[in-house]
Amino acid sequence: MTYLKLKELTEKFNWQKKEEEIHKKFVFKTFDLAVDFFNLVADAANAQNHHPDILSSYCTIEISLTTHDEKKITEKDLILASKIDELFDNFIENEK
Repeated sequence: MTYLKLKELTEKFNWQKKEEEIHKKFVFKTFDLAVDFFNLVADAANAQNHHPDILSSYCTIEISLTTHDEKKITEKDLILASKIDELFDNFIENEK
């Protein structure tokens, strides 16, 4: 994991570091939009074979990333977090 990449995620993209995980909450206008985004994240995670913890509560999706077998944040987490941010930006842009 690169310190600079982690710093960018936490400062620029609002990911929160807590112990050995990074977290982010995404809020949507409707339940259906939240589910659609959840599915995009699931597809990206499957493509990278790196699976986050995802909590869905009505219009909110909370994502936590860590590399479970290493018990710490690794490059895999940073790559997937960046991909999730990209998916979200594109998703929101398409909803305008």
